[in-house]
Amino acid sequence: MAIHPPAEAKAGWRLLYQENFAKPLGDAPWAKETYAKPFDTIMDDAGQWYQNDYGPAWNTAFESFDTYRKEFKVGKDGWLTASLSARDWNKDGVIESPPSITRKVIKGGPVAELKVPDHTGGAIFRPTNALPDEYRVEYKLKTIDFGGKRNGTIEYDGRINGYSTEGCKTQHPWGEGSRSPGWNGDAASPYCDWQDVRAGRYGYNGFHFMTIVDFANPAPRNNHFWHYRRKVLMDSFSQHPDRVGTGTGGRVCDSNTGHYYNYRDSGFNTVNMWISGMPNWQPGQGGLAGNSQWFMTTCSGGVAERQLSSAAELQPELMPNEYYTFAIERDETGYTLEASGNFARVGKKTIRFHRPFVVDDVPIWHYNVKPEEYDGRFNGDLVQNDSNGSATWPDQWPAGSAYPDYFVIGDLYTNVYEGSASLTDIRLYVPK
Repeated sequence: MAIHPPAEAKAGWRLLYQENFAKPLGDAPWAKETYAKPFDTIMDDAGQWYQNDYGPAWNTAFESFDTYRKEFKVGKDGWLTASLSARDWNKDGVIESPPSITRKVIKGGPVAELKVPDHTGGAIFRPTNALPDEYRVEYKLKTIDFGGKRNGTIEYDGRINGYSTEGCKTQHPWGEGSRSPGWNGDAASPYCDWQDVRAGRYGYNGFHFMTIVDFANPAPRNNHFWHYRRKVLMDSFSQHPDRVGTGTGGRVCDSNTGHYYNYRDSGFNTVNMWISGMPNWQPGQGGLAGNSQWFMTTCSGGVAERQLSSAAELQPELMPNEYYTFAIERDETGYTLEASGNFARVGKKTIRFHRPFVVDDVPIWHYNVKPEEYDGRFNGDLVQNDSNGSATWPDQWPAGSAYPDYFVIGDLYTNVYEGSASLTDIRLYVPK
């Protein structure tokens, strides 16, 4: 792929909205999710994909609990929406460990605190309306506690990698696929026998600093659903040492030297800056639908590469005395991802990459927010042939399509991720 050096910050932005949480937040009652209006029929929570893979036993697993949701608007003109998801384990109408988004004051300043005390909950901010064709979205992350090491260990404050030590914590009922390792692949298995998220081969925690998705009104859903709906993103990926195993765990860029070091030698609080590329149109039996993943770092000269590569490491121990700023821009040529702050090993700096919509015939998935931005060249049919059913979802990127942008900040997975974070000063800019 051709090298595209990090772009300089684009001047000429006009502030459209800003939310610093100086005023109390609203709230809303919890409402039971009926899935009467699914985002898609593929891998949304009640998606056909899981039924075709796992068979009738999957429906029993899926119906063993209830999901509740709430949303409320925030800020001037209600330009932001807070969206939360929670699980009612025994279907008695009482949510055992509800997540929350509330206002608090830390170090003299107001923040919104996102708390997800159980990995089956979710809590995000999103725009209430679609983003403009060109924009810059940014915010300040004041604290984060979604796994990773603290003072050299993943065991702190009575938790493991950010997770409570109580009970089992698995991906149930949205496993990695019936033929994936880490379990027996049988949807009739008890909850605790599904793939463990706290330890083992699929043990990891994380947080979406910011992602741009291709559909309206995003809300927390199972993690596999999102792997087919994101365009560009910045996230953390706090792997458990069991998942790293005897390998490297990926690589982390030292932006001062231009050389990589192994993830296993990091503090596990990495910042991934990446794009979603084309999907595998015909995953194998027992597999999952998902897009290819392309990571950008200073060590690659900003080129997006298909290898797990982190651009930097956060230092949560410094927060909230120090904070990190995350931003995503879209202009007429592509997307820019930006992270600023005091990073481990390299100090204070801004890391910024611009990725054109298409490079060497590799597109950013669903980049076109208007039909005229795209000619249909990357269209295809998503095909599933599994042991319990088959399906074809045609024309996944046809000519004449359009996918307006929505950002998501927070914990958007409802079968993995657990912890808390606080943020402030969410800003939306448009060109002057």
